[in-house]
Amino acid sequence: MIKSRKLQYADRVALQQADQAIRKDVLRALVEIITNSNDSYSRLEDAGGHASGEIIIDVWRKRRNSVIRVRDFAEGMNDVHMDKVVGTYGEATSGLKEDKHVRGMWGRGLKDAIFGLGYGYVNSVKDNQLYRSSLLLKDGVPTFNLDDPIPITDKDRDKHGIPENNGTEIEIIVSRDDVKMPQFDNMRNYLQRHYELRTIMGNPSRMIILRNLTGVDKVKHEYVLSYKPPKGEMVLDERFNIEGFPADARLQVLRSKIQLSTRGEEGDYADGGLLVISQSTVIALTMLKFENDPYASFFYGSLECDYLHDLLKNDEPVLTATRDGINWTHPFAKVLKQAVEDRIDPLVQVEREHAMQDEQMKLDKRLRKKLDKTLRELNVIASSELKERSDGSSSGQGIEPPPSGLGFVPERIFVQTGQTATLTLHVQLNDIVQDGVTVFVVSDNPEVDVLTPKVFVKALKGNPNVGISKVRVEGKQVGNEGVVTAYLSDQKTEAVVQVRSRKEAIDDTQPRKHHGLFTDIRFDDRMDPRQRVYLDRVNSTIVVATAAPSVKLYLDSQNRLDTTVQGQVLLAELITEAVCREIARHGVESGRFLAPEGSEADAIQSHFIRLQNRYAHMIHDVIVTKDSRE
Repeated sequence: MIKSRKLQYADRVALQQADQAIRKDVLRALVEIITNSNDSYSRLEDAGGHASGEIIIDVWRKRRNSVIRVRDFAEGMNDVHMDKVVGTYGEATSGLKEDKHVRGMWGRGLKDAIFGLGYGYVNSVKDNQLYRSSLLLKDGVPTFNLDDPIPITDKDRDKHGIPENNGTEIEIIVSRDDVKMPQFDNMRNYLQRHYELRTIMGNPSRMIILRNLTGVDKVKHEYVLSYKPPKGEMVLDERFNIEGFPADARLQVLRSKIQLSTRGEEGDYADGGLLVISQSTVIALTMLKFENDPYASFFYGSLECDYLHDLLKNDEPVLTATRDGINWTHPFAKVLKQAVEDRIDPLVQVEREHAMQDEQMKLDKRLRKKLDKTLRELNVIASSELKERSDGSSSGQGIEPPPSGLGFVPERIFVQTGQTATLTLHVQLNDIVQDGVTVFVVSDNPEVDVLTPKVFVKALKGNPNVGISKVRVEGKQVGNEGVVTAYLSDQKTEAVVQVRSRKEAIDDTQPRKHHGLFTDIRFDDRMDPRQRVYLDRVNSTIVVATAAPSVKLYLDSQNRLDTTVQGQVLLAELITEAVCREIARHGVESGRFLAPEGSEADAIQSHFIRLQNRYAHMIHDVIVTKDSRE
């Protein structure tokens, strides 16, 4: 006689699944819970209810048993719903089956998040009743406990941080010895860069607040998490049908002027790649077959396909079981992948060709020799105009007073998005400017945020004539560049900060071929054609925009500007313009050129004209070769 029964699962399966999904990663666990809260708000909004949209994350780091609490003010849960959501594994509870705009696709995220880190509690307020449950490990066995509901009191509301209406608090005790609790600043940086949270942070109806606790309800720091995609230009926006399926998709691709971090480098926190979105929910970050192609690292954007939502609703295995993204072996996913790759491939090919052209120009000995000679001459001009006069005094540590009385070290830096960097401000101390003086610091770009707008100068022990202070800045959006200015009485100094996607540093310790204000001259047809020549102050590079109409007119068949006399004359004029304007700006702002207070812009223009008249012929002599003029 054949006997049949429901298949039983051993207790260890739940823990194994939690390890596979969460991977002992606090950030992955938090993403699961945050998206659960967002789903709850979405269901509430779909039902016509009012939603505050706040998701509060409290982090209390301790030597052992750190505490994480995530709180929302959405639907709340009663005991029946809690038993289903918290106490049952794999149940479809998010609303996906009912066609809601939610992410929850497995019915396991909350349980995995808790057991993946240790144990935890779920406290929820619904219709003025308090419902409580716990997920604990008893002798290694995962256990669900559900308390009887009780009427909510003001004391309970205060304890769980839900002052009115409905809401849910998830509390996790990070008790596992093999789980490392990240530093708070790292947690903040990575959370706001996680690809699954980007559309949530970008939703004006949501606010994710991360708080650093030093004890029960003792808030040390509080931040609103935010993410801005890199600064870029739209290069592809197309809606197309998927052959063989009743589906379409929209592909939007943007190009950044600087290379972006890829999934191979930074995983779920990469800036490059395509966000795969279905029914307003992000389900993957990918660059398909171009994942590790360096020429594809300039691109980012989105792939929207609501048909993926329909497949998930019907339990199609279109996503991986461990929440790693799309299962590209699925028949629909295969066709979608090919269609997108066919559209991206020409863009990547253009980047590859540009790189080859750049390499050929670098290998062109005649051109390189001319550019090197030009750069040497330009730096001689800059040095003669901006030469520093030192009184020979220095500290015991070799730090000299800045010639203008105030100066940043370094004067140019990269900062990774979401991270902080430090500039050191050097100040010459005297009878008027003394130890402890206050310096005010501002940025001209909100995407380069000055975290220390007011700093105090501290005299060096080895040299009382020199004081220093530390200025911290944070990068907000990849591709942005800001000028950080420090003010002390009638003095000021500047540093240039560029926000990068990758962890990069300007290495000034390595020997450079060209020392001085200018290090290279390059040509780029992707620069904004409205500005024919541009100085990349971070890299000290003169960039000629070869797509500008008046420049493009003189390019040869290889897009070179240096092979004809007309092109060389134009190149000389463009370089003269960039060089003289930068020397004028640097001279006025450093105090080396005379500039009446309040008339700095006029002074820069006046010195720019003076420098052009003085040095234009010298630059032409170097760039316009004799054989071209004959």
